Amino acid sequence: MESTFIKKLVLISKIFLPTVTCFIIVYLFQKLDFFKYSSFYYTILSFGILITIFNLKKIRYGIIINLISSISLSFLVFFLSLLIEGGLIYLYEEFLTIFGLDFMKPIAIKQQENIISIAILSPILMFYSYKLLFQIKNNRYFKVMALISIIILLTLRLTNLMIEEIHLFIYWQTIMFLALQLILYEKEIWDKQKFE
Repeated sequence: MESTFIKKLVLISKIFLPTVTCFIIVYLFQKLDFFKYSSFYYTILSFGILITIFNLKKIRYGIIINLISSISLSFLVFFLSLLIEGGLIYLYEEFLTIFGLDFMKPIAIKQQENIISIAILSPILMFYSYKLLFQIKNNRYFKVMALISIIILLTLRLTNLMIEEIHLFIYWQTIMFLALQLILYEKEIWDKQKFE
């Protein structure tokens, strides 16, 4: 009985302790004056480092390769999602121009405020790119966790809770980190034999 409780506690700490650590580090990077002008880079860097360090038993490659790849993927996902969104906005503006709806440009772009890149593209790119580095199965659980994360991010963005830059990075990274932790520990969560 006590052994089961300890196993459950260890599993919960493996999932939530890294998430809380990510939250605290991102918060400090955003708040401390020392990181004032470079907090953006440290925030993205910290995600790549923390997800690898806390999940060493789940990596596919060696620690150095995985760490460098994870950091690179963090930056790549961020900039790629911004680039894709920029292309979509350009196409949308051209579409409005072709059909003579120029008066709608400021309204449509102001209302979306990076919603595509923050709440949809970045999570999708992050989930699928991290499958390359970690032992993640592409099953229903993976897809449900990805969808829940996207819905949460969309809700936060649409309710204007993620407007300020500090809240944007804190919420996004915490939600994504928790979702990745839940996906990485799927087997342990559903493995009923461990808790019997």
